[in-house]
Amino acid sequence: MRNNKGKRSQAIVGEFMRLIASGELGEGAALPTEPELCERFGVGRGTAREAIQALAAKGLVTVRHGSGTVVAPRYLHHQLDPDYLRVKGHGDDLAEFVVEAREGLEPMIAPLAAQRATDDDLNHLRELVEELANVGEADPEVHARVDIAFHAALAAASGNPVLTAMHDLITQLGLRYRQFSVQVPGAVERAVMWHRHILEAIEARDPGAAADAMRMHLRQVRSELEHVPRQFLSPDDDGGNREDV
Repeated sequence: MRNNKGKRSQAIVGEFMRLIASGELGEGAALPTEPELCERFGVGRGTAREAIQALAAKGLVTVRHGSGTVVAPRYLHHQLDPDYLRVKGHGDDLAEFVVEAREGLEPMIAPLAAQRATDDDLNHLRELVEELANVGEADPEVHARVDIAFHAALAAASGNPVLTAMHDLITQLGLRYRQFSVQVPGAVERAVMWHRHILEAIEARDPGAAADAMRMHLRQVRSELEHVPRQFLSPDDDGGNREDV
């Protein structure tokens, strides 16, 4: 029962995400009331309410108790939400956009980490590099998550909370292509090598070397991305019926 309710709720979410993303429903436009949603989609009030809550959680609508639900200002929309990116038509290019963003951001983070990393930061980075090497190709999902953890720890070691927050916004979007890039021959060995080079530069307190190592690592990431089948580069897609909204 919960599965069917979730699918019906997601159908409503998907429809209004499309209308908002396309501009057909602009800022301040009123959404149908709960009874109107129930009639339009053939659902119960609980399902309609769940859909509105999901849209609000994505920053797409504002619920005004007593006066209805309206489209929120664009600056409140969660622009990096994978569902929203897909509806906007960016799903197929998402991996490319993520790598491009990383190329701009992470060579700024690495030299700051070289200057500011604490002993605890360094120990944590060492542990993650060893874990990355130990996982190898055995479990692509674990490898991807450890890779993400290393870069997140590096961002935290930069001591800049704004850069850290910006990194956190984009990092999970790269989980899917990281999982599949592991399967490119030699990818794991190259990844471990460049993570070691980055770590060594940070241990040496050499900002220039840290930035260079990060750029070379991201060049490797971009090269391997070209070998991942395109259908694996979009956010997870099951026809718009996700339960975890």
